[in-house]
Amino acid sequence: MIVANRYKMQFGMKLLLYLITVLTVVASYDQAAAKTIYVAVSNPDMSFLSGGVAKYQGYFKDEGLDVEVLQMNANVSVAALAAGNVDYNLILQSVVTANLRGLPLKIAGILIERPNHVVVAHPSIQKFSDLKGKKIAISSFGSLVDILARLTVSHFNLDPRSDVQYVAAGSSSARVAQLQAGVVQAAFVTPPGNLRAEAEGFKSLLRVRDLFPFPVNGIGVTEQKLRNNRDEVKKIVRALLRANRYIINNPKGAIKILSDWGRTKPEVAEDAYNDNAKNYSRNFLVSRSTLENVIESTRWNVESKRNVGVDEIFDFTLVREVLKEMGESPS
Repeated sequence: MIVANRYKMQFGMKLLLYLITVLTVVASYDQAAAKTIYVAVSNPDMSFLSGGVAKYQGYFKDEGLDVEVLQMNANVSVAALAAGNVDYNLILQSVVTANLRGLPLKIAGILIERPNHVVVAHPSIQKFSDLKGKKIAISSFGSLVDILARLTVSHFNLDPRSDVQYVAAGSSSARVAQLQAGVVQAAFVTPPGNLRAEAEGFKSLLRVRDLFPFPVNGIGVTEQKLRNNRDEVKKIVRALLRANRYIINNPKGAIKILSDWGRTKPEVAEDAYNDNAKNYSRNFLVSRSTLENVIESTRWNVESKRNVGVDEIFDFTLVREVLKEMGESPS
């Protein structure tokens, strides 16, 4: 009897330990599954449609991820990324700038290969060189728009430090408002800002993408997450890669999502798509020389003396792994 009772007690203890272990595993799984991942973007527009499509099409969910796409100011979003308040930041230039200033952040893939920015100007401006001595509206100093404006000024053999004056005006709509008010004679905007400007009687002078390649959005992540949670980062990369392929291959569906996500009229969304879909990357990779140009241009603009190599800011290892798993050559 004693032996039998002892056996029952031992069996009961083993069963209890087993149940505790199972419940712990299940609880841990549920906790991981319930974890919300936050992805920061500047606006729900064509520039960040990768995030919108991945959310609307369920690509994040297909990877087992609960993702929220949050709209944030660029400076706020990069601070939030560094502090761990958001998990990913798709505003490439903010991440590159922060890295040059010493923050441990990296870019894990390129979403858009060329700028989608348009220079809109007063009707009296016939060519870009006519802006010598004039004022140009940008978003903020040190931003991507600031860098693109200075590179464009240099492209037309003007001195970006002295031949034009830059006015930090905020959003694309605010830059158009500055143009309307006569405060500036030109503005760098993103679609559909150029269409709004044209509707007010201004002219689209040029598209920056026709001048030079310059990646404008990518997958920003902390070095710690890239090092310690590569599986999650890889899932994010795969979901966003699917989103980019969808944007490129499914105009009708992408336009519908852009209209719904950005709360814009379908015809405006269609114009924005037609203007910019060709800038989206199919494989998240660009040439090393292009990345070197991004770093050097940013260093020059923010007056950073920190010398860093491409691999210290850009890590496309997981992109190449995903492409290889898809049977594609990561060239």
